[in-house]
Amino acid sequence: MMIRLLDEATISKIAAGEIIENPASIVKELVENSIDAGADNILIEIRGESTDFIKVSDNGSGFSEEDLNIAFLRHSTSKLEKIEDLEKIRTLGFRGEALASISNISKIKLMTKREEDLAGNSLVIENGKIIKKNKIGMPKGTTFVITDVFYNTPVRKKFLRKDLTEINNIIDTVQKIALSNNNIKFTLIKDGKTILNTGSDKDPINRIFSILGSEIASSLNEGSFESENYKIKGFFSDNKTFRSNRDSQYIFVNGRFIKNINISRAVEKKYHSLIPLNRYPVFVLYIDIDPKLIDVNIHPKKNEIKISNENILNAILTEIVEEVIYPNRSIREIEIKDKEENINVFDIFLDDDKPRDDSQSNESHTNLKSIWDLKNESQYKNYEDNLYNAFNEDAVLYKEDEVENNEVEKLEEKTLNQEIHEEKNFLFDNKKSQIDEKLLNTNIAGILFKTYILLENQRDGIIFVVDQHAAHERVNYEKFLHMYLNSEITSQILLKPEIIQLNQIEYDKILNYLDLFTKLGFKIENFGDNSVVLREVPMIFGLPTYVNFIRDIIDSLDKEISSNYEADLYEIMKKACKASVKSGDDLSEMEIESLIRDLKNCENPYTCPHGRPTIVEVSKHTISKLFLRE
Repeated sequence: MMIRLLDEATISKIAAGEIIENPASIVKELVENSIDAGADNILIEIRGESTDFIKVSDNGSGFSEEDLNIAFLRHSTSKLEKIEDLEKIRTLGFRGEALASISNISKIKLMTKREEDLAGNSLVIENGKIIKKNKIGMPKGTTFVITDVFYNTPVRKKFLRKDLTEINNIIDTVQKIALSNNNIKFTLIKDGKTILNTGSDKDPINRIFSILGSEIASSLNEGSFESENYKIKGFFSDNKTFRSNRDSQYIFVNGRFIKNINISRAVEKKYHSLIPLNRYPVFVLYIDIDPKLIDVNIHPKKNEIKISNENILNAILTEIVEEVIYPNRSIREIEIKDKEENINVFDIFLDDDKPRDDSQSNESHTNLKSIWDLKNESQYKNYEDNLYNAFNEDAVLYKEDEVENNEVEKLEEKTLNQEIHEEKNFLFDNKKSQIDEKLLNTNIAGILFKTYILLENQRDGIIFVVDQHAAHERVNYEKFLHMYLNSEITSQILLKPEIIQLNQIEYDKILNYLDLFTKLGFKIENFGDNSVVLREVPMIFGLPTYVNFIRDIIDSLDKEISSNYEADLYEIMKKACKASVKSGDDLSEMEIESLIRDLKNCENPYTCPHGRPTIVEVSKHTISKLFLRE
């Protein structure tokens, strides 16, 4: 087979395939060019299928007539002149490949004008060449109209995903760019329908609200850090908001959306045992860093970067997250949503004489509340609906004199509240607690199914349901952890030293971390041929540690552990679980009181070590709705 030199057209199309993977890539490159051009108002419009029509308009600086002659040639850029400029690059684009790539796989109409020019320029580009050029009148800015994407590369078009998926990719791309540029108004239109309109509000939390919605925005807590090399601002979800994947984690470095598993894990580290296992927190993270400390030129899409001294950045992030999320933990609330009733048209006239419900007139005022006050109502919707239906199947409705009963209830409730307020509760003392203040006024009301402890707060009209197993797991976990970190590790000499066979990777890790194993209480010696001899083992909580524990530690060394706690976190979880009371165990009143006291004094009383909730809250209002009393 002969070696041939490819022609320029073929080379350009192959290169375009590396940059332009799908229609979303076109939108990304054009919008980033608009941002680099200083635009503060960007419009993206899509018509028909994702490959049919893409329009990107901005009010940026525009192209000069001289620039237009070389703008669609490969490696033509205004962002840098020599390789050293990469060390100070702050623009989103810099390679000079995007416009050339787009022009080689689609048809382009370009209209552009600078502020100082009397007239603008209109160009038609096909196969990377300008085939038509005219003068036009237009305001300052640039408009690209892209049609027939991949018309001359049918193989690439054939392997695009379903059009709905490609459209969603475009929406996702615009949302990510909009999240990272609060000073720019973004509008996205699909077939005449506005999909996204961020407005001109520069407040980052309002931008998050307009793009990600109220559920996420209302759960976020802000943290920040600033030094000579780093300026960080992050918004992190509370312990009640999480997802099954990392798709709701947004990391921006110098305005560029990136993917970085190490940064994600640094944030997630502080959510361990706050949210369930295999669930991920939601966060939006803005990192401004000295360009000298990063390399953005390692991936064609520019969404992966290398960070110098990344461990320092991750340590800073870990501290920020800890400062933010721990003071903002709360108990999960179970609430039944009001069902909308169908209104008979005649009821409108029959009810004219009744006092008007002010809740509707105040609805507009409610919508103006700060988004920080919005409640997360969707996370437990399925649970609430099932609970509501279960209580209402085969229900018998009774008509009561509600006015008289309500008056009696109010009088009884007022009396009880006064008594409870005056009497100090026997479950809690006045010491500073990490737990919700409403729990300070609870009494044990009973036990359900030998599993759930009911705590009643008559003053606030709340029932707390405590999972005795999860609560005891949390108590034991923190007790064991405190013992482990604050007591000396004693070792036990094995009567018969044990030889452990390892693979090459495990063997190398043990030899590299012998000092760490010594600190953990092991005495290990090299035995040759990928094996070691175990002579002493630590006594953890009075129980000898065996070979499997060594393998657990070896596995955890992938995380570059720096403390004993990180080395055996899961082992402590398992020990806490095994030593805890189980669902169905009978507990005396004294044991229940002791458990609730201990839980109240935990550093994180709201979840077990695995992240499951220990306590849920049900209001009297919710229970009343189950019985159709409200």
